[in-house]
Amino acid sequence: MIKKILLLLMLITLFVCFYVSVYDISDFISYSSKEYFINNAISETGSNNIVTAIYLDYRLFDSIFEASILLIVVSGIIFISKKDDEII
Repeated sequence: MIKKILLLLMLITLFVCFYVSVYDISDFISYSSKEYFINNAISETGSNNIVTAIYLDYRLFDSIFEASILLIVVSGIIFISKKDDEII
């Protein structure tokens, strides 16, 4: 019963944090970067699709590092979840 209450409190806290961050995000939106990408994405990348240009050219390294961090986290979780006598 305590685990269910703790899980419920964690979910409520997560929801409140998410709501507060989304509610305040309109103050931080930069429209100048939006205009820059719309005006320069095709000429700088050579792609006709602006979404593809942004994802594969401007954010490629960010995506690669996110995938590598995810791989490290999953490996760590697998390592920690094994029993002590089963560790390689």
